[in-house]
Amino acid sequence: MNSIRNFNRKTFIEALKDFFSDLNVPMNHVADEPTSAKEILKDTYKENETFQLIDDVYFVGMIDDAAFEENNSLAIEEIKSDYDGILIFGITLKNRTNGLLPTRSQLAEISRAFNREFYYTPVVIVFKYQNYLAFANTERLKYKQEWREGEKAGKVSLLRDINIEKPHSGHERILNELRIQTNGTKKVDSFAKLYAYWQEVFSVSLLNKKFYQELSNWYFWATKHVVFPGEPTSETAYQKNAKLEDLLQEHKATNVIRMLTRLLLYGLSKRKN
Repeated sequence: MNSIRNFNRKTFIEALKDFFSDLNVPMNHVADEPTSAKEILKDTYKENETFQLIDDVYFVGMIDDAAFEENNSLAIEEIKSDYDGILIFGITLKNRTNGLLPTRSQLAEISRAFNREFYYTPVVIVFKYQNYLAFANTERLKYKQEWREGEKAGKVSLLRDINIEKPHSGHERILNELRIQTNGTKKVDSFAKLYAYWQEVFSVSLLNKKFYQELSNWYFWATKHVVFPGEPTSETAYQKNAKLEDLLQEHKATNVIRMLTRLLLYGLSKRKN
């Protein structure tokens, strides 16, 4: 997506508008000027390390049926009950010490705070930090107590650490999947259709399924092409009374699995920082 690189070429708010335009998603814009987290999170702001990372907050706009119909959306202060719309926020983050990227838990904590603050309407957040982007979508659940208004924030799905200049192909594919169709049988022309579609794209189980499918495909490709030291020889096959072809395949498979395990463990350790 070319619009991703705009986040390093244009102002944050302009890049945000370009991004959602690229997704074919209509939006009624709210404000171009940033505000502070304390100002907008009147009831949910916390004085801790996570919230102190927040630099500027942009209330980008509202996606609802009115936007799809090219009409004005209801003003936020007029929303007094569950409303079929999505609020879009853009947040820039300050650098952590030692150049570390924000953790998943920090991004999720901020996302939940915004969803708790605006409990009548789901919130999607686009984060920008250093040379990276993250997209947060929070599941909304009905309260069990009938007397409680709005919806509670549930599981947060994150697509994070997207390199603006050199996005990973997997990130680009998922971002492209967020683009909605404007015609045909899969046309998305209402908030309900958009929300259902984006929930599917952001689904953790769906992302995991794609990841492991790609991992599986790569494993079978790699075992046919890689070469590791200490390959079995004809003499080894004779001593073990086995076929050399089978021993070579076993050697490659074992070493590919060891390499993948180490890479995954290394990746998990980096995600905790």
